[in-house]
Amino acid sequence: MTVTTKEIQKNYINGKWEESKTGLSMESINPSTGEVVGRSQKSGLDDITYAIDSASAAFKQEDWGYHSLKRADGLMKWAMRLEEKKEEIARILTLENGKTIKESRIEISACIDTLKYFSGMARSLFGRSINLSETSYGIIDKSPIGVVAIISPWNWPALLMIREAAPALAAGNAVILKPASRTPLTSLAMVKCLEGIQEFPNGIVNLVSGPGALIGDELTVNGKVDAISFTGDTVTGKALMKKAADKVKKLALELGGKSPNILFADADLNKAIPTITNSIFITAGQMCFAGTRVIVHESIQEEVIAQLKEEAEKLVVGNGLDEKTDMGPVISESQLNEIIEYIEIGKKDAELITGGYRLTGGEYDKGYFIAPTIFNNVPMESRVAQEEIFGPVLAVQGFKDEKEAIALANGTIFGLAAGVWTKDINKAIRVSKKVDAGTVWINTYNKNYPQTEFGGYKESGLGRTRGIEGLMEYTETKHINIDFEE
Repeated sequence: MTVTTKEIQKNYINGKWEESKTGLSMESINPSTGEVVGRSQKSGLDDITYAIDSASAAFKQEDWGYHSLKRADGLMKWAMRLEEKKEEIARILTLENGKTIKESRIEISACIDTLKYFSGMARSLFGRSINLSETSYGIIDKSPIGVVAIISPWNWPALLMIREAAPALAAGNAVILKPASRTPLTSLAMVKCLEGIQEFPNGIVNLVSGPGALIGDELTVNGKVDAISFTGDTVTGKALMKKAADKVKKLALELGGKSPNILFADADLNKAIPTITNSIFITAGQMCFAGTRVIVHESIQEEVIAQLKEEAEKLVVGNGLDEKTDMGPVISESQLNEIIEYIEIGKKDAELITGGYRLTGGEYDKGYFIAPTIFNNVPMESRVAQEEIFGPVLAVQGFKDEKEAIALANGTIFGLAAGVWTKDINKAIRVSKKVDAGTVWINTYNKNYPQTEFGGYKESGLGRTRGIEGLMEYTETKHINIDFEE
């Protein structure tokens, strides 16, 4: 099935494509042109309740939870289907999200890799055994939780859905996918690729599109939903935690960030500068672990600023479908306005190096484009240094010594990721261990793999995704104690 503007895409519930009982639909808008890309269901309470009931029944009645070979085969076949549809889905992603087609291809490829990895992990779910005494033996068992609700964002809608769905399914759970209201078509296109794969029982995978305030709330408070995975902003994550507290639900939260790249005087700038440029301006800065801050030794600060300015001004900003485009638009008019507000704060608090304005004229007038923006000497107390802007805005700060660099890096409420740049491996490890971040890259940035854990310190989230720990997030731990006679 191909997503077009001619048909309203349906929800996927209990193995069938269903129209919403509300009779309402939502439009997906291309942020490059303002045009309608397609429509999806604007679901209501009856729709999400039906999906929850279907998932709960499937988990209890089907053998999915204890049939690891079936899970492994199903996930691998899903990966193969995505491989066949990669270019089509990448185009849908670019149309709906605005990101470059090059980036969309990378995202779909990462989804395929993630499904393949967790296909293997489905057959590797392990516990342990313990000799407790001469006549007592303990088994630490890992079992699926039950029904897992996955609430995914619009910035990387394909990967950040699959990143959670793959381990949840590999562990034997049923899932309900709630895509972001701005990018449901991408998620629907992904789910269409599992349709007809016999290994997936009806009801094990469900997708319901609609407003988060209604759909997300019901997933949070409904007693048949056993766990929630949420990727998004910290404010929403905190609100979700409060609502989930009444049911004491298991939560996996990947929230906001204000991630620094720390450049010491001996950093290899030939590698660091283009990598850092990409780390902030990829997805137009709309990434939780974007490298939004550069903390640079004052001896090389001027040189670094000059090179970052040159790299930023070389970027081609435009429609993501153009193969020459390096950075697309931001997602919406409201997002653009919020970013411009931060830019105005930056102009008062710091030194504007480049950018700092909305791009206009010609094709730019149809979409939501902002020039790549860099501020120098941003005070630590400035909102530009403290808050997640979620746009193409880089804050540069200088430091005198290692102690100050670590203090600046740790000086926000966030702790998602960081980069450390130095030829001194002792310094690199020392600083990495002292930086409050779930991921620290040394002499690189934004290297993510399905087999390595990812998540945040402080207000950047709870739990870990990817890797073995990401798989274990979607399990319950049970101690089975055996007494025996000698």
